[in-house]
Amino acid sequence: MQHRQTISQTQLCALLWASLLAPAAELLPAVTLLWAGKAAWFTTLLAFPVLAAVGWVLSHAAWRRDGLPQIIRAGFGPVVGRGILLLYMVWGEFLLALRLRLCAQRLLASGERDGSLWFYLPVAALLALWMARGKLAAFARAGQVLLAVVLTAAAVVLGLALFQVRPEHLLPLWWQDALPVASGVLPVCGVLGWGMFAAFLLGNTEPAKHSRRDWLIWSGAGCLLLSLEQLVVVGNLGESLAQRLHSPFFALAKSVGVEGAFQRVESIVSALWIFGDLALLGVILFALWEMARTVWKKAEQKTVVTAAVLPAIIISMAAFPDGVGAEAAGRGIVLVGNLILGAALPVFGAGAAALAKRSGHKGTSCG
Repeated sequence: MQHRQTISQTQLCALLWASLLAPAAELLPAVTLLWAGKAAWFTTLLAFPVLAAVGWVLSHAAWRRDGLPQIIRAGFGPVVGRGILLLYMVWGEFLLALRLRLCAQRLLASGERDGSLWFYLPVAALLALWMARGKLAAFARAGQVLLAVVLTAAAVVLGLALFQVRPEHLLPLWWQDALPVASGVLPVCGVLGWGMFAAFLLGNTEPAKHSRRDWLIWSGAGCLLLSLEQLVVVGNLGESLAQRLHSPFFALAKSVGVEGAFQRVESIVSALWIFGDLALLGVILFALWEMARTVWKKAEQKTVVTAAVLPAIIISMAAFPDGVGAEAAGRGIVLVGNLILGAALPVFGAGAAALAKRSGHKGTSCG
């Protein structure tokens, strides 16, 4: 029997946001511009109540040291719950392969003709495998460093581009824009759904006195950062151009620089952004291990993560041979799947588990 490794809630939140910054930089504001237009930067602020509510429900259900796998089995029953966990494992394997492909594509594009996709992809996979075969506590400590590196890179790009924002790209906004902006919360939640696998590590967090308050602070700060990122990107590139680009944030990095110091930072930013990719890959792999040992009691960590990474390398190359399919999947089926599996099912399972636990207590007292 393997002992459960414990981490702090701060470390889990750092892992969550370090992993979310990778897909957010690729998808925002491209996916929200379709819904909200020039007011896309406001959609992440409206998504804060949704993110806070989902986190509150899951933390309330997990405060007795139950992780999301146990919550799902308690809410849906042992048979259906195991099937849902298997569904999450399949989805996690798909996201693992997709993230490897997108990471390799970005590194290849930043190096122009230097390097090869066959080099970047296995290297990223082996780095993630090396991190996931270790202890969760060590990975969580590394996650804080990964977050600091990615935030520093983001601060450099956004800080330099902030002075180039053109107000006409953002204003004016009218009351009739409110409904499209509200509907733009859906794709934002789909992007944030990339972090769903961090919820499977909730059972490994130490009890915290102000856990819900801390979650609100982390959620608010994260949504503000994503809102600033969208505002700066749209304010610089404009609505039409930002919507056509595959990764507007990295396109923005090509246009910033400091005279006399450095003129082009996109290659450095793309290289540093691999820290966010590694955080996301590691979170998925550790979550797959948590699910595997809930479904199969004798599952071993090193066996599970190795068995997950090796097929992901093959799938990432076979399923997306031209690379265009990876970007289309990231903006289409992934966002829909993340909405369902990242919010609807966990919240429903947590509610069902709470009702089952309450009815069990009543039955015991009556007995």
